[in-house]
Amino acid sequence: DNGSVEPETHEFFEKIQAQDSRVSVLRYDHPFNYSAINNFGAEHAKGSIIGLVNNDVEVINGDWLGEMVSHACREDVGCVGAKLYYGNDTIQHAGVIVGLGGVAGHSHKHFPRASGGYFNRLKVVQSVSAVTAACLLVRKSVYEEVGGLNEQDLKVAFNDVDFCLKVLDAGYRNIWT
Repeated sequence: DNGSVEPETHEFFEKIQAQDSRVSVLRYDHPFNYSAINNFGAEHAKGSIIGLVNNDVEVINGDWLGEMVSHACREDVGCVGAKLYYGNDTIQHAGVIVGLGGVAGHSHKHFPRASGGYFNRLKVVQSVSAVTAACLLVRKSVYEEVGGLNEQDLKVAFNDVDFCLKVLDAGYRNIWT
């Protein structure tokens, strides 16, 4: 919890912790730094798989977590990212292409939801250079091996791309599904 102020949010935190003993809400009372917040969470995580999931992601497929975990637990795989949509049913994220837009950009951005994309790439699991940390799974051991997200230089943007490139350099594949 990075400074939530809404009473409903705090009520939800209390409720979910009471419902499931595996859930604990950690307070992070520091200025916003996406990389530092996630490194803090990863440091305290007790599971073998770390999930970086933005608070505005809405689940639309009940099998999403099982699909992503099925890839994240593979020894040759580092990061796993998901297909994400905008509210108007166009593609928000379908993997990251390094160099697009000068640094890195999302593949197939704004394509219609039903589109197959370039050579039907929007329909198949594939290796990519990077995935967005808006919805990313990675084994905790890999997260620790590459040193997590860069808190010093990439506090808000491109920390996920940098992280995924470190994971590639460590010899793992990044997967988009």
